[in-house]
Amino acid sequence: MDGPRASSLGELRPGDPTRIGRYRIEAKIGEGGMGAVYLGRDEEDRRVAVKVVRSALAGDRTFLARFHDEAANAQRVASFCTAQVLEHGDDLGLAYMVTEYIDGPSLLEHVTENGALSPGMLHGVAVGVAAALVAIHSAGLVHRDLKPSNVLLSISGPRVIDFGIARALDVASAHTRTGQVVGSPGWIAPEQITAQQVTPAVDVFAWGCLVAFAANGRNPFGQGSFQLLAARAVHAEPELGELPPSLAGLVRSALRKEPGQRPGARDLLLALVGGAAEADVTTELGESWT
Repeated sequence: MDGPRASSLGELRPGDPTRIGRYRIEAKIGEGGMGAVYLGRDEEDRRVAVKVVRSALAGDRTFLARFHDEAANAQRVASFCTAQVLEHGDDLGLAYMVTEYIDGPSLLEHVTENGALSPGMLHGVAVGVAAALVAIHSAGLVHRDLKPSNVLLSISGPRVIDFGIARALDVASAHTRTGQVVGSPGWIAPEQITAQQVTPAVDVFAWGCLVAFAANGRNPFGQGSFQLLAARAVHAEPELGELPPSLAGLVRSALRKEPGQRPGARDLLLALVGGAAEADVTTELGESWT
């Protein structure tokens, strides 16, 4: 489920819901493997993003239990540098999750249209995404699918979305795609491919890929099929291109093949801003985010 962007909102079609729970549905933001994302409004007319699970998963009790469990865990994630999870439930026979609406393009959209980020924005993305990972990991979650389309560039800084739902999709996929990795090619850590091992270190690897992408406008493992990119992640060294000295060493360490040799998200944040408190990050983003 990719992030919202006001300019790319789609009209509702026959079959799309006009109301989910207490939220009025106004437009369709996007669609992915798990379902659709809609722009909604609550009773006080505040905009929200409503993620609705596709009907094919409605009868999968294992998936639904995991989905609601992960959504409840995601509600505990601090909202700073993330899209806050507001609630989750079931309506019209479909499971849904409601998050804060973030107005702004995804990192993928911005880089595709404008090329590599300016030094200030690049530093801001590195800091903001690291801060989001600290919050996500502190709540006991692993994002599992961190990638440029899951980072939104708001007026106040980058915001990470779609944490806490990939694990539920993993359960659903197990019924029909046993042994296949859930994730996006080019952003998956080696251990997800070789051992299907998921720890916070996979998000740190994805952070390294994402920062290199933002700096150069291309994935450090190139382009190609899932199999080709998976092989490169396991065996090849990334092409990091031009990275500022302040980021180059951190990105290299984040992309180490062995997960135990990578820094933690908090280590990244400490190296980037000298502190891991919200005030430290706010000050840094205020100086770099333009």
